[in-house]
Amino acid sequence: MTALFKLLNVPAILAPALDFKEIAIDIDIMIQPENKLKQGWDVIVLAAAISAAIVTPLSIIFHLTSFTLLNFFNGIFTMLFLVDIAVSFNTTFSLHGKIINDRKIITRKYLRGWFWLDVIAALPVGLLFFISGLLTAGGPLQLLRLNLLFKLPKASRTLRMAGGAGINPAILRLVLLVFWIFLAAHFISCSWILVSGNPDGLDPVSRYIRSFYWTITTLTTVGYGDITPSGNTQTLFVVLIQLLGAGMYGLIIGNIANLLAHIDVAKSQYKEKLEKINTFLKYRNIPLSMQKKINNYYSYLWESRRGYDESSVLQDLPNHLKVSVSLYLNKEIIEKVPIFEGANEDFIKEIILHLTPVVFTPGDSIVKAGEMGFNMYFISKGSVDVMSADEKIRYATLGSGNFFGEIALLLSMPRTATIKAREYCDLYRLDKETFDRVLSRYPEFAETITEMAEKRRGEIETAGKGKDQ
Repeated sequence: MTALFKLLNVPAILAPALDFKEIAIDIDIMIQPENKLKQGWDVIVLAAAISAAIVTPLSIIFHLTSFTLLNFFNGIFTMLFLVDIAVSFNTTFSLHGKIINDRKIITRKYLRGWFWLDVIAALPVGLLFFISGLLTAGGPLQLLRLNLLFKLPKASRTLRMAGGAGINPAILRLVLLVFWIFLAAHFISCSWILVSGNPDGLDPVSRYIRSFYWTITTLTTVGYGDITPSGNTQTLFVVLIQLLGAGMYGLIIGNIANLLAHIDVAKSQYKEKLEKINTFLKYRNIPLSMQKKINNYYSYLWESRRGYDESSVLQDLPNHLKVSVSLYLNKEIIEKVPIFEGANEDFIKEIILHLTPVVFTPGDSIVKAGEMGFNMYFISKGSVDVMSADEKIRYATLGSGNFFGEIALLLSMPRTATIKAREYCDLYRLDKETFDRVLSRYPEFAETITEMAEKRRGEIETAGKGKDQ
């Protein structure tokens, strides 16, 4: 055993707990939980634990006493679980956002947690039974071979973690519930075979199918009565399963109802909000055409943003994460604007942080010719028409990635054109006050902007004189 623990690199702190001598070999390499190989290993252990939970009871009830493929797999499971102990002793963990690399702390945490269940699951009971000839012995002693099942609780945690953020939590809980129900049904089926024997002389496959059928009808409280107990032992066993089934049936119905109600929290909140808005609109006798436009607006918000306000989501994030997300969403748009070419990266970050997301519906006038301009806009989704003041001439159509209103940032002068939304448009707005405040902290770039503004003013004045002539 000492040589085995040396091979597995079990830390020295474990030696006193097991009354062994110093047995650890110090290795500096530590495994990160997010490492792809570690995650792949966890999936392998998960598959082994589930397979062991299915295979081991079958090997007991059908008296598979020779060195069959099933017993070979039991040996594989044991080796995997032994190696997993070594992996766990060398895997870091996160505590209050900090990665813990200290081997003593990792060992102490593991010893107080999953270690003892892992050790029990890794004991080579099946191999010892085979070597000693105890596989041929019946009775309760065979239940010791179920030690592999002690790996299931940890495997269940791996199954939850495997879902991660990519799976709806409610759906993941539903999958786990179904998993445990079918696993419990498998154990009960095997137990019924053990209790009832084989009075009809069926082959193993048919016996298991009949037993599984009986388990499902009993747990679901259907109970057709075509398979009935005989004798006190079988009767008491059926009573126990019926009581378990009644409780499990209520648990299943309650959980499924709860999970379905919360399977899409965002959509439920959106529908609740829309219902309140419609109640208000009807109470205040808002015209039907306007009600329809408001409902279409919220439908677009749901389709494009799942009903979330981008600003409020970003507001809850710490500053460095807010900057990272904002840069990911908007950096490409900002870099296309000529006035920001060559700007300091910190300046760009500050500008991006102060962008305000706005939505316009089809036909909305975003800016009107002749009005004073104090904002510029960046188009994230949708398209807009650039039109004359009387809206009879369309000069251009701007789509995603384009911008307009930059003259307002530089000169605060009246708008030179009317711009209307062709469809639903997701825009980002930057106001002049914010722009000037950020610009004041970057004097060198401010000089460049001033020169650009004067040049643009000269171009506009020249164009105006040309029209007058």
